[in-house]
Amino acid sequence: MSSTAARVDPDVANKDGSRPAFEPSPFSRTAPPDAEWVPGRGLNAHPEAGRFAFTDQTSFRSVHVGKTKIAPAAMYKLMLGGIAPRPIALCGTLSPDGVPNLAPISWFQMVSHNPPLVMISFGGDSARRKDSERNLKESGVFCISSSSEPFVEALNSASVDAPRGVSEFFYSHLTPVLGDVVKAPRVGESPFSMECEVDFTREWNNAEGQHTTTMVVGRVKALHMREDCLTPEGTLDPAKTLPVSRMGGLTYGRSTTGFDLSRPKWEETQNTPEVQAALKEERWGSSTSKVAESWP
Repeated sequence: MSSTAARVDPDVANKDGSRPAFEPSPFSRTAPPDAEWVPGRGLNAHPEAGRFAFTDQTSFRSVHVGKTKIAPAAMYKLMLGGIAPRPIALCGTLSPDGVPNLAPISWFQMVSHNPPLVMISFGGDSARRKDSERNLKESGVFCISSSSEPFVEALNSASVDAPRGVSEFFYSHLTPVLGDVVKAPRVGESPFSMECEVDFTREWNNAEGQHTTTMVVGRVKALHMREDCLTPEGTLDPAKTLPVSRMGGLTYGRSTTGFDLSRPKWEETQNTPEVQAALKEERWGSSTSKVAESWP
């Protein structure tokens, strides 16, 4: 992509009508891509499977950290585009003077269920620490709320570069609800929220010794689930939670279709012809990467 193309912003509001209109789609479950797939077979019967086949002639372009000249912003875009979709954590904190702060964070993931732990990560140099990071370090607590289609514009607006002391809750018109266990706000509109205590933080500097990243691991102290989003078995129903995710750039993603896959059992599959052939082949690929001198 040329540098000129990279500077052209898409018409994200679709004011010119060039994009299809948003259509609410109920979540549905389909059959998996290949009902006949068995262990040892590799690629499935997806129509695009041939494009993903690997041979020694498959072409790759590679970035080698420390060798390829690449700006941090370009590395950021590559990683966000490649690590996708990412769940969006709506991180709620209280400032020392009681202002509820809200920040959408896609550097977010579950760490453990026993004990229940989650991870969020903040980017920014020493001069640009986010209010959420400051607040949770001072208070030792925060809340994480999940993201849904009916308030995706509101959660996106919470990323506004508002000055310290301005509440993104009020700016976005999402509802802060003070936690039962920790003194931090969750999002009332969210179908799933977690009250967390800071378990530990870890900070990283770049090669020039400048702070760039803070990771926070939180210990979950309480969960909140909307009654109308639960299945009879007590799990969260994606058809009701309508989760959204982040891709690269300005792109958000929806989850409208799912399929179920059962885990294979070694005792039942170890002697099948496909597995026996795959284990005997011990197939390795040869690297065909072209290391870029600079990127892009």
